[in-house]
Amino acid sequence: MSLRILYVIDSLRIGGAETLLLDLQDAAQKRGDQAKIAYFTPGPLEAEVARRGVETVRLSRSGLRDPRALIRAIKLIRTWDPHIVHTHLIKSDLIGQLAARCLNRHRVITLHNTDPWRKKRVLSGIYRTLTSGADACLAVTNNVADHVAQYGGYDRDRIEVVQNGVDLDRFAAGHAPPMDLSRFGIAENAVVIAKIGRVTVQKDHENFLQAVTCLRERNLKIHVLIVGDGELAEHVRERANSLGLGDDQLTFTGNLRDMPALLAAIDIFVLASKWEGLPMALLEAMAAEVPVVSTAVGGIPDLIKDGVNGMLVAPSDPSALACALEKMIADADARKRLGRAGRSTVESRFSGEAMMDRLWSIYDVSVAGSDLTGDGCGSK
Repeated sequence: MSLRILYVIDSLRIGGAETLLLDLQDAAQKRGDQAKIAYFTPGPLEAEVARRGVETVRLSRSGLRDPRALIRAIKLIRTWDPHIVHTHLIKSDLIGQLAARCLNRHRVITLHNTDPWRKKRVLSGIYRTLTSGADACLAVTNNVADHVAQYGGYDRDRIEVVQNGVDLDRFAAGHAPPMDLSRFGIAENAVVIAKIGRVTVQKDHENFLQAVTCLRERNLKIHVLIVGDGELAEHVRERANSLGLGDDQLTFTGNLRDMPALLAAIDIFVLASKWEGLPMALLEAMAAEVPVVSTAVGGIPDLIKDGVNGMLVAPSDPSALACALEKMIADADARKRLGRAGRSTVESRFSGEAMMDRLWSIYDVSVAGSDLTGDGCGSK
């Protein structure tokens, strides 16, 4: 039977959950299933979704403040009649799950992050009430599952862990020619460090900029790329200027979509987040054999063993981040060793194909009428 799957997501901006959504569209097409996307905020990924021939529906122009979002979601589900409604991220979880619940449709929810707001009792209570009873409640790491169970009031036994995965062939070394970075004015023989991701509070660019300032004071030959966009982009630019980080050492590239080519051209990948689940950008960097330096948050310590397949530092500690980067900058052999070990880790544990097989088996169980998690995803 060909499945109709409605994916509901907060935005079509560039981010980890959104990148995963593109992979889900590809997987659905390969299996002969139909996918449709409902979203709130437009973004650069609209064009990529359109190229895949996937229809999109915008639910609202003002987020949760628009009561018509729920009405539109209910109308969409009633009209298209999906077998499964699969939601990602908070706004979409609230609206998508409630709409599907009103129409008694099969529901799957994916929990992506250890969001701090879950520690607020009222907010987590509202979320739990509106999303409970889903056929399957999935978390991208054990850490995320534990966090939601502890602060969100969910039964941990009803949360299934389905780790993110990446297309190993697409990110294999040598698969894509390196991106030409000459347009960014990078000096010859400079070590290129890239921070890739949305420019938001979660990603803690302040921590990263302070670490880069420390590296500049040590006269290291580096060039830093901040890749991505977001609500704090202008603030981060102003902060970089106030720290004296000029264009000769730091470039804001905006969004760059050819990740395999970009990763093939850089020397070090950095993730400096305050909280995370299991970042797709980090998995992609490791799959591309790029050595990584990351804060030890969320499910990342389950992925990276410090000094074995990457380097870990405490969050919000610019000095520690700078020290880890300095060690990696100074040792090209260590970069190669860590990069190869990172690739090996992803090959053994984070295959995109294995992840999709697991997810589709969950869809099949859900549609068959036997929920994966016992009594459905819900409170204790």
